[in-house]
Amino acid sequence: MEKVFDPPSADFISLSLQTYKGKLRFGVQDEYFVKADGTYISSREEGYFEMDKRSSHHMASKHAFMELLKMRFKKDMFAVMDKDLFTERKQNMYEEELKSLTAQQHVLALANALCNTQQLIRFFCNPKEEDCVSGFPQEGYYNEPRNQRPWGGRGASEFQKLRAYTAFVKEKFPMVEKWGKSLYPDNTLEGYYVARTNLGTYDFKEGGYWFNTHQFYNTGFLLHWYGLQPSNSAERNLMHPNGTSILFKMPPGEAEHFSEKHQYLYLVLDVTGYLNGVENYRADQLKTTFSLNSPIIELYADDGLTQKVGEIDINTMVSKTR
Repeated sequence: MEKVFDPPSADFISLSLQTYKGKLRFGVQDEYFVKADGTYISSREEGYFEMDKRSSHHMASKHAFMELLKMRFKKDMFAVMDKDLFTERKQNMYEEELKSLTAQQHVLALANALCNTQQLIRFFCNPKEEDCVSGFPQEGYYNEPRNQRPWGGRGASEFQKLRAYTAFVKEKFPMVEKWGKSLYPDNTLEGYYVARTNLGTYDFKEGGYWFNTHQFYNTGFLLHWYGLQPSNSAERNLMHPNGTSILFKMPPGEAEHFSEKHQYLYLVLDVTGYLNGVENYRADQLKTTFSLNSPIIELYADDGLTQKVGEIDINTMVSKTR
């Protein structure tokens, strides 16, 4: 299932984010194309292109959502942003100039991330130099996060660039600014954190599989494992600097059959996430932390979280550290 955030104007895309049990899904996401046994859906299979479009929308939505959330931590920058002229990058810049430049870069990122195809063509295509139809997303597809186009399009003159920038800032940006403020204004997000782990080697002596928390440090959506704020000794044990191994018990007969079908397991934790600011001018990364709402870790065999295979209680788990 997904949660949809409707845009304030038809000129922008809607944001569609993955959910679990009706709440946002953080960390590892459903990759859509991966089947439960680890194989991929082929481009020849029925429904592939619908899945491809859904994946495109999800990628664009995650990126746009993050860009919107960052805005609240840059109020002072947007307050001094030059809306009539580009702020030039120089060797020595006053603080106000640096803030204006940073804000203008963020506006460019927002315009690329949020505009629908028609508006992307308007602000980022130069018809003298490029094909404004084939060079932009087809119906049902979305602009890729890494595909950030310059104002006015390829080979645009300084007049075209400035015209595109000022038009967006004056016509569209006030709506974007309002939209950003409306999303989780208290900087708190309820949801589920998902981590992926290799099944690894079966331990006959202990009767189960060991999952090392170092494997949870993969990059995921919005929240990251190192952002966990432990509230008791059991949770602190999970955050041991050398990594903690957690035992998932499973009888040998069941484990043999299970390991033939699955390479990975997905661990799901009920969490509250917190937005704590932006790293710095250059990194431009959201700072987030999260706390646990429940000691129960749910275990699934598939990234779609449909095949539940067990639970681990953090308070009573068998664990070891290096």
